[in-house]
Amino acid sequence: MMATTETSLLGLRTVTTSGLEQRTPAHDRRSPRHTRLQIWQRLGAVAIAASLLSGCVNTKFKTDATVQSFVVADEPYAAGVGRDVIAQGGKAGDAVAAMALAMTASLPSRVGLTGGGVCVLFDAASKKARTIDFLPRPAGAGGVAMPAMARGLFAVQAAAGVMRWEQVVSPAEQLAQFSPGLSRALVQDLGTFGGRLGPDSETRRRFLGGGTPAVGAVVGQPELAATLSVLRRQGVGAFYNGPLAATVAQGTGIDPAQLRAYQPRVGGTLTVPFDISDLHVPDLSEPEAGAALVQAWKSVAALPPAERATRAAQLLGATGKGATAAGAGVMVIDPDENGAACAFTQGAPFGTGRGIPGTGMLVAQGVDRGGFGAPALIANSIIGRTLFAGVGTANGDDGPAAGPAALLSVALPAGLEDKSTASQIQAARPQSIPGRVSFVGCRVSVEDGVRYCQTANDPRAGSLALTVESERKRD
Repeated sequence: MMATTETSLLGLRTVTTSGLEQRTPAHDRRSPRHTRLQIWQRLGAVAIAASLLSGCVNTKFKTDATVQSFVVADEPYAAGVGRDVIAQGGKAGDAVAAMALAMTASLPSRVGLTGGGVCVLFDAASKKARTIDFLPRPAGAGGVAMPAMARGLFAVQAAAGVMRWEQVVSPAEQLAQFSPGLSRALVQDLGTFGGRLGPDSETRRRFLGGGTPAVGAVVGQPELAATLSVLRRQGVGAFYNGPLAATVAQGTGIDPAQLRAYQPRVGGTLTVPFDISDLHVPDLSEPEAGAALVQAWKSVAALPPAERATRAAQLLGATGKGATAAGAGVMVIDPDENGAACAFTQGAPFGTGRGIPGTGMLVAQGVDRGGFGAPALIANSIIGRTLFAGVGTANGDDGPAAGPAALLSVALPAGLEDKSTASQIQAARPQSIPGRVSFVGCRVSVEDGVRYCQTANDPRAGSLALTVESERKRD
């Protein structure tokens, strides 16, 4: 990323730092909303003045440089699927849905069709953010989860995608049918949590029949491929009504009518404004999520930078000890600067450990807290531009609130500090804070108006970040 730049024009001081764009008057720094209105008025004056100067153009739209998109997933094969979707003309919603479905095959320890998750989306055209809530809340005996993933991902893709549903499902079906070899992320989970798998589950038989497999071992999942094929050919409704739904209801012990009636919740986000950007987190009512994240941010924002992350973790109750739900994340900033960040979970690692015979699916454990994972976006809602997309997740053995604490450990410096790049933020993250986190941080050059972004993977996770280049749209 480029070095921090400061420019003064018509009394406007612009500071672009740590992947974010922040503007404040050189002589004043008042409340965020007052500053935003004042800046918006001055930006109009700057635009008028620039239009009168010969040779002064917004090179964001004039340059011949390619447009970059950014895709990050907590499992490498899923990241590759997201890259391919964007390269084929897909948008943020297409990519995150395709990556989540891919992880049902490549990371079933954390992501599955009987589980669920939550996404926060930002639409650059409308300049609006939304929450799509499909958490796998307890719905059956013993806390078995309501299978929320299929309808949740369909809602995400319908809200922020442009591709056909079958195009989104197909890569996952191929991964299940023709295994490219197990990734390090799944092998680690099999070694640490594989004992949770029931002795008669298809997953245990295929993955642990000969002991813990090595990275790169080829393990096909034909039963899961057949299930995904039904979703591709018959649509998401087949999971909730019909022969497959009957099998799911019987395997999970959930009332078929309750399964058929399930719908994800779509609503707004909880927002923290600062300068001319906003932090967006999902609007969830569960502890360790939603309001707890916002309150922690507000409580530590005025503290010295070195103290913020640790204090936020304390406020969230992240002790770093004990079993907890496990999560996995994906995040995308697409060519149109739309953003999407999602956290998924099967509840405990490998869910309940029980399988649904003939489907390749594990029965998920319901969650009633947000500690498994927390997604967030930071966006400039004046011009419509995603500047940060990140997801903090829990590993399954790192105690309560691990995901939210990990998220804030990078979102706080990305949003509030002046000089840190994404890689510096990740490197400086306190080791005492539990959980894992990966993110994309962007800022905008004052000189040419071009967005500059940087990804940062958590070295403790098996995540992968990829950059996709495409041709810039012409008017």
